[in-house]
Amino acid sequence: MNPLKMAIAHMNASLPGEIDETTIIACIKGTCTDEKWKGHVLSFFLETPVSLIHDIVLSGVFTFKELMDAQARWKAEEYADEETTRWLQEMAYLSVGKAAELGIARFI
Repeated sequence: MNPLKMAIAHMNASLPGEIDETTIIACIKGTCTDEKWKGHVLSFFLETPVSLIHDIVLSGVFTFKELMDAQARWKAEEYADEETTRWLQEMAYLSVGKAAELGIARFI
């Protein structure tokens, strides 16, 4: 099972209504803003382990920047694990060459 399907299976197990790959991708990338999927998006950021999120990014589904932007768009940082939020921010800034803006000297 690919990493995104694993995350989706976990989200769908704990929430009413099932989200599919196309819909969660659209929600993260910003082409779907239907509030009925907000619970699934919040669940993704709250319950998906960082290692699985990393695998999803490595598989090419999302970029760290897209995930960071989605967190802000869906106001998920209010619900997400603080460590996950910080990690996503660091990885997004690193991927666009802006680590210094966060003061992430260990990567410079």
